[in-house]
Amino acid sequence: MEEKAVMRRGFTMVEMLLSIMILAIMTIVSTMVFHTVVRNWTLATEMADNMQRVDYITAQVAYALRSAYFPTSGQASNADGFMLLDENERNEPELSDVITWTKLGNSIVGRNSRFAHSPHRVTLFVRSEKDADEDHPAGLIAQVIGEEKFRPEDFDEDDETNWDWFLLGPQVQGFNCRVLDKDEPFKSGMANWQDTWDNSNCIPRRVQLTFWMKPIDDDKEPYPIVRVLEIPLWDISQNPLKTDSTASGSGNKKTSGGTGGTGGGNAPGQGGGGRMLGPGGGRMPGPGGGRMPRPGGGRMPGPGGGGGMMR
Repeated sequence: MEEKAVMRRGFTMVEMLLSIMILAIMTIVSTMVFHTVVRNWTLATEMADNMQRVDYITAQVAYALRSAYFPTSGQASNADGFMLLDENERNEPELSDVITWTKLGNSIVGRNSRFAHSPHRVTLFVRSEKDADEDHPAGLIAQVIGEEKFRPEDFDEDDETNWDWFLLGPQVQGFNCRVLDKDEPFKSGMANWQDTWDNSNCIPRRVQLTFWMKPIDDDKEPYPIVRVLEIPLWDISQNPLKTDSTASGSGNKKTSGGTGGTGGGNAPGQGGGGRMLGPGGGRMPGPGGGRMPRPGGGRMPGPGGGGGMMR
C-alpha cells in the first residue's frame, strides 16, 4: 500500500519577527502604564502625608494666634501687640514675612515647655536654605522667649539659653502674612487685606497666612496653602478700656469704648527695648522699640521707632 506524503508547515521568519515586535510593543506599553500608575500612587501618598503635616502646622499656628495674650486692662502696649515685618510683599514662594505676638498656652511649645504656663513671645518666620546650617535648619521656625513683664531683673536676651527654637515644618519654603485693615476692614463687601501692620500695640482682627510648600516633584512649582484666622482678642486690643479718673467713690472706674491703639513709637513700650534673635542669625529687638532685622540679614526700623540697630 502506497504511503501518502505528509506535509508539515512551520512559521516563516517574517511571522516570527512580526510576533516578536508585537510582543515587545505590548511589553513596553504595559511597563509604561505600570510605571505611571506606581508613580502617581507614590505622589498621591506623599501628597496626602504632606497635607497631614501642613494641617498640623497650620493647626499649631492657628491655636497659637487664637491664644494671643492681651492684658485684661486693655492698656495698649507694644509688648503685648502684634508685629509684622513685611519681607514678602508680592507673596513669592522663596521669601518670608516675619510675625511676632504674645500668647498663652502650650500650642507650638508643648505642655512640658518652660513657657507653657506663662505668657511668652513667639516669632514666626521661614529660614531659607542659604541661611541654614547644621544647628539652624531650614523651614518654618517658631522662636519663643518669655514675655517681657514676667522676666527677672537680670534677664539677658543675648543669652541663647533663654530662647527656645521649634522647627514646625521643613517642607515650608516661603511665608506671607496679610492682616485685615484696622480702620477700614471691609471695602465694597470685600475684606481689605494689608501687607503692613503699623498698629503694633494691638492685635489684628483677622490674618491671612500663606505657606509656600516645597514641591513633591523636583520639576514642579511650589504650591501655596492659605488659611484665614480670626483672633478673638482683637476687640479688646483695638478698643482698650479707659480709666475714668473723675469718677467718684472708692477706686477708679473703667469704661470701655476707648480709641484703638496707635502704632509705632506712640505707644508706651515695656522695658528697655531688648532684642530677639533674627531669622538671619542677627538680633531682633523686643517690643519696646529698636530695629527688626530682615530674614536674610540687613536692617530696618522696627515698630518701636527707636533703640539700637540690629544686623
